[in-house]
Amino acid sequence: MNIALVTGASSGLGEEFCHSLDAKGLDCIWMVARRAEALERVADSLKTPTKIIIADLSTKEGVGKVIDELNEGSPSIRYLINNAGFGLFGSSWEIPRQKTEEMISLNVTALVSITSACIPHMSSGSKIIEICSESAYVPLKDLAVYSSTKAFVRHYCDALREELKDTGITVTEVSPGWIRTDFIDICVNDKDVPKKVFNHTVSREDVVCDAMRVADK
Repeated sequence: MNIALVTGASSGLGEEFCHSLDAKGLDCIWMVARRAEALERVADSLKTPTKIIIADLSTKEGVGKVIDELNEGSPSIRYLINNAGFGLFGSSWEIPRQKTEEMISLNVTALVSITSACIPHMSSGSKIIEICSESAYVPLKDLAVYSSTKAFVRHYCDALREELKDTGITVTEVSPGWIRTDFIDICVNDKDVPKKVFNHTVSREDVVCDAMRVADK
């Protein structure tokens, strides 16, 4: 069974990736996120059969649930889209420790764990798309932890690409700036962030279109 696995599939960039994958002739799209109702809404909009996995990937239990599903189903993974992640504005020492730990767990630990679990189910022509960020290249004041997690993803992608170069499995790092999704609302939370910060946002459709075009090449 040829599948795509998309994390953070319930809205925003993840939802848009699901719509793009809908045209790829896959047997199934596996969709991972915390919100069952939102995942079901996205699934209902697709023609491709879907498998919904409700999991909080900031926790070991959530990551373990996805890995268990992979090991039990033994699918052939043609696309992995690691999209789940979040950021929070604020001085790094003022952000609640629990939120900081969740950010690192989701943006770094879950991404690596799920990628590592998926690779044994991949073959030549399979594609890994890791959602990184422009902030991986420019550390950002008031987004210190978030930008640092994305710097990790950037280096991880570069190294993983070399590790996989003889397998035919490709690794695409996607590093956009601000995208018009609810990520911004979550990131801002109750902080007074100047509107000019978001003057040059791009659409999720454009980001996904470019990401899929590059990955398919």
